[in-house]
Amino acid sequence: MILASVMPLLTDYPYLALAPGLGLLFLFLIGRRPELGLYAIIFLIPFGNFRDLGGPLEKIKIHWLLALVLLLVLALRLLSDRTLMARFRSNLWPWFLLFLAISLLSTFFSDYKSNAAEQVVLTLVAIVFFALTISLTDKTGVTRHIPAVIAASVSIGSLSAVVGTLFHVAVFSEGDTFSRSTGGTADPNALAMQIIFGLPFVVFWLTHARHRLVKLLALAMLLINIVAMVGTFSRSGAIVMGLTLAILSFINVKGLTSRQLGLLFAGAAAVMLVGAAMVPQSFWERQATLVSSKQDRSLNRRGSYLIVARDAIVDRPILGHGPGTFRDLYTTSDWAQRYDKKGSTNRRFAHNTYLEVLVGTGLLGFFFFIALLLTAMRNLLRARRLFLKCDDGYHADQVLHYLVALCVLLLYLTMFSDVFQKFMLLSIGLSQVWLRVADTVAVEKAPVGAGPATTGFDYWPPLREER
Repeated sequence: MILASVMPLLTDYPYLALAPGLGLLFLFLIGRRPELGLYAIIFLIPFGNFRDLGGPLEKIKIHWLLALVLLLVLALRLLSDRTLMARFRSNLWPWFLLFLAISLLSTFFSDYKSNAAEQVVLTLVAIVFFALTISLTDKTGVTRHIPAVIAASVSIGSLSAVVGTLFHVAVFSEGDTFSRSTGGTADPNALAMQIIFGLPFVVFWLTHARHRLVKLLALAMLLINIVAMVGTFSRSGAIVMGLTLAILSFINVKGLTSRQLGLLFAGAAAVMLVGAAMVPQSFWERQATLVSSKQDRSLNRRGSYLIVARDAIVDRPILGHGPGTFRDLYTTSDWAQRYDKKGSTNRRFAHNTYLEVLVGTGLLGFFFFIALLLTAMRNLLRARRLFLKCDDGYHADQVLHYLVALCVLLLYLTMFSDVFQKFMLLSIGLSQVWLRVADTVAVEKAPVGAGPATTGFDYWPPLREER
């Protein structure tokens, strides 16, 4: 410890001398409360630009380091508590492993083996994150802590984006003549995606919190996220956000009295009028390009992605060209030269996650990827039915908001490429946790000898002590 603390003082990075001591304290904390490490990883998701250690350690990512420490802690715990293995059981494992197998097979036959192999490594990282989620999250985590972490981190990211737009802070925005908010991300569309995912958690606080102060905080978060969305100038983000707010309004309006409903509509109308007056004209002009008869270079370029993807799928429909190889295929096409932009790379994503999977791993990989997503959604639906059966309306509503968050995120991924989107992976893992929690609640409320609430291949029973 002394040597590790003194050595940085002799370099150009003396502040790293604090790292060993802080790291040791962190290890003690994580060893006792490993779920805090998972919460830290989730909190860092909206801050992709700030997840590196910096200096000579800039290639080391903080969330990967946290995951490594958590794996070590779990390995030590498994040695002393074999019952912990039950927490790893899930009906999602077959689809994850089959998708990994197809990715490996597709990489073997790929013309771009190096880039495809990098995607296989990312698939393994995604599986590790899934394993950490289902093993470290309990009822309190999925019902209280994780929703709070998601709402807070996304809102802080949105607040940084608003600051970047208002005060022209370069680190929180991109562009000079046409500035777009990025917050803690590297791309304004990524910020828009995170805002969309976080809205259901913020709205759940707003509609279900018991304390007025929490409701006011949730209202402030909601407004900050909406303003940040305007700053992204994302056309697809604005559309999906409008749909998300409409869905959330529909599912939450049933519990309101006529007086509350009137106040809600009046407040919404006032916010819309004020917002319409304050939103810059450039935002509306950009949105108008979606229905304009004029040619939009950006939209036309996205059309070229569909053509390249179609030809690639026809060429290798079963196993694809290797995971993550769409950019390699596009850069060699005639379309890349036609839409060449000075100072920008021609290695472009498909702006559609599902096309990325189809081109990369073919129909087989696409089938297992979709099966994984549908199984996660089914887990949430089954958990909600169990809560309703137990007359637990609060948690049934909370599961519904989780489901809305996942569905609108998957909708946005039809316009954005991110096969390993961390909020998506988190939702997949938490769907299993919710089913485990719902089954435990159902067993506790069932008559003696009734048995587990769910059976069969679709679900593995919870830990004995939870029953």
